[in-house]
Amino acid sequence: MELHPREKYIESHPHWPLILKPAQKPYHCGGCQEYEIDLRECYQCEHEDVHQKCDFHLHVDCDPYSESIWLQFIDCTFTFQVEAPRGKKMVCDGCGKDVKGWFYQCSSRGNPRYLHPCCAKLPFKKTDKGGMVLDLKEKTSSVCLMCGNEGNSKDFRSWVYVSRCGNYCYHVACVKGKVERWNKEEGSNQQQSYGAGTSSGALVRRAPNQEIKTGRREKVLDYLEMAFDIFTFVVLLIFGVSVPVPYGLVIKWLKRK
Repeated sequence: MELHPREKYIESHPHWPLILKPAQKPYHCGGCQEYEIDLRECYQCEHEDVHQKCDFHLHVDCDPYSESIWLQFIDCTFTFQVEAPRGKKMVCDGCGKDVKGWFYQCSSRGNPRYLHPCCAKLPFKKTDKGGMVLDLKEKTSSVCLMCGNEGNSKDFRSWVYVSRCGNYCYHVACVKGKVERWNKEEGSNQQQSYGAGTSSGALVRRAPNQEIKTGRREKVLDYLEMAFDIFTFVVLLIFGVSVPVPYGLVIKWLKRK
């Protein structure tokens, strides 16, 4: 388990120090500018004057004094940057979202590559409680069970978590997009469960080569349950929190296919 100092000082923020403690609500990170729903520990400003309390939050991975990191699975060294070139659009290789704040950059192969700090720290390999091993890959021939597409394309950029058997695959971009949509719907409905509004899209989709045949219902449900478990595990890897999605909604979707 990585240990972080309880206090942090950064020159770009006027109030010192920042205190490491659990977040009380979702927030926009003052470093990478990403919206964060995870309520794990982050650095927070406790400065308060007669007008208002400072609401500055900072991911533990967003550190302007970070050292370079080498990502083995793509063989590239990334250095931390706090100032982006003016007028240049940058997209994170990990999740496909725009880079709006602090970031990691790799230029060793000619064309610069960019990562959100949190994407740069995603686990490369993880084993779930059932023994299923998931690997983080840049590309794969497996099909994402959410969008039905393989790997990357010209108009779609995302790393993938894929099981070593190849049957279970989820784009980081698809998982982040789905969870963020749930969070927005939850806020608009003023509900406490991340399951709010899940009827807006399917959690698990069949790959083209995974046909469901009549008389094999039990096997289909076993596959769906495993795909559901792997999905929630990937959510845990990306966000640090598990999303309790009503399983019955996924079964209902499957019956319609």
